Amino acid sequence: MIKNCAICGKPSGMYPLCKDHFKLKDEGKVKKCETCGTWYLTDEGCPNCKTVTPTMPQETTVPKLTCLICGEDSNGYHFCRSCYAKYKDRAVDIRITHCLDTEILDEYGNLTIKCDDGRKVRSRAEAMISNWLYKEKIRSVYEKTIYYTENEENKTLHPDFYLPDNDLYIEYNELTNKPYLKSKEYTKKIYESLGLKVFIMTEKDLQDIEACLKPLLGLH
Repeated sequence: MIKNCAICGKPSGMYPLCKDHFKLKDEGKVKKCETCGTWYLTDEGCPNCKTVTPTMPQETTVPKLTCLICGEDSNGYHFCRSCYAKYKDRAVDIRITHCLDTEILDEYGNLTIKCDDGRKVRSRAEAMISNWLYKEKIRSVYEKTIYYTENEENKTLHPDFYLPDNDLYIEYNELTNKPYLKSKEYTKKIYESLGLKVFIMTEKDLQDIEACLKPLLGLH
């Protein structure tokens, strides 16, 4: 008695499946229902019992954890040794784009103190200076980068404030030790070599910012 294929209905001789569907059976794409004995396509399931053969999930590759800051291998930690050593004592702002690319918004860190005009600075002293400038309606730019070349090497300065209407840079530092004083004079010479005006404030100047800066800025 000639039979027809249980899947496609084509003549299959004495077998329940035609040649093509027997091949699919060997590949696991055709199954026989263990409940009712019906042959069915594996992906569609048994039409009588609605039994679908579960398929194994494809293997997924778990991405290797890398440093959140620089993207380099971090040996399973959020930060590599280099970035941890550099930023462990700082508050660093990082922009993460599409959960893939990271960008350091502030290289030096600790940009956490909010001033009256809404901008953030790194220290209490800088906030006091910034707030006074804002109160007096004096325009200022925080940490405007200065680019210069020394001994054929490209370098930068990051003065605390730049007053565009006065074309004046303001730096603040309370240190009084000899290494700093030597560095202070060195920094002043860089400004002079670039033809730029700079005023370096001290802790004493903070006690009366108005008396310190008003004469310098020609204010009454």
